[in-house]
Amino acid sequence: MLAGLFRSNQPGVLLALLVLVPLLFGPTLWVPFVAAPPVMPLTAVLELMLAGAPWAQGLLGMVLVMAVAVQLTVLVNNTELMERRNHLPAFLFPLLLAAFSRNELFDPALAGMPLVILALRRTWSMTSTGAVLGSLFDAGILLGLASLFYVPYVFLVVVVWASASVIRSFQWREYVVPLLACILVFYVAWAVQRLMGHVHWRPLLTIAHPVAQGGAPGGPIELQRILLYAVLGPVLLVAGIVFARVYQRSVMREKNLRSSFLAFVVALGVLIILVGFLNKGFPPVLLATPLAVFGGYALIGTRRAWLSEIAAFALLGLAFWAQWGR
Repeated sequence: MLAGLFRSNQPGVLLALLVLVPLLFGPTLWVPFVAAPPVMPLTAVLELMLAGAPWAQGLLGMVLVMAVAVQLTVLVNNTELMERRNHLPAFLFPLLLAAFSRNELFDPALAGMPLVILALRRTWSMTSTGAVLGSLFDAGILLGLASLFYVPYVFLVVVVWASASVIRSFQWREYVVPLLACILVFYVAWAVQRLMGHVHWRPLLTIAHPVAQGGAPGGPIELQRILLYAVLGPVLLVAGIVFARVYQRSVMREKNLRSSFLAFVVALGVLIILVGFLNKGFPPVLLATPLAVFGGYALIGTRRAWLSEIAAFALLGLAFWAQWGR
């Protein structure tokens, strides 16, 4: 039913996001807008636009969720990360984001994630032969722009390096170009800020500020989180087993791309640890993005489809509980 609908290779199922996402994140439309300085320049521009209407940040957050969900599906299918084309990441991403988030949907990390996924698409379009400096430069520019929303994203240049190391033979220029592209974006941003009179721009200060966790400790919120882990545990265990089997029987290019995906997962894991250490919390999109892809390996099988349906409905119920049961 539910998992089976998104397991298919019918692009029309993505229209279900137009219903699913507003139903999940409806409460964010009446969350009061609260600016959280200091922020990166592009986030500051968005906050100026959102401050005029209390519901605007919730609406923008829903648009971003749908954009990331569709991008993840396109990324997975175009790079053949899974053995069969499907739309499970588009289904899992909003559920996981809703299940892990609390107060507000929109945050700088979510705003920059579409650019991160575009950078991954450009990076993973590399081949073992031919010129790739243009793709790597584009990926660096996109990561630099994403960092102007959320500065920790600049660390993801290591994913570009890791992808280049497994897809192609070593060429030092292919490691320098994406880094120079990120530096170029930051230099242009610094120059524009100087021209506008902002002489004291300190990007690193935008990282260390408390992350909204929502909900008081104890009570139904803690019960929801325990049940969420109880559901995700078996799902991720099955996903790991399936991923290992798929990896073993992959051809070389498929192994390279799946290794690059693992590098992306590890890089986001490092960001989660570092940001969580500084702020006692981290943006939920950093966790929901890789899990939406990885969890798809657990739900793509058809031999015991009823187990996939139970997991899908359980995640759906827990996501609604997290957003509406406050």
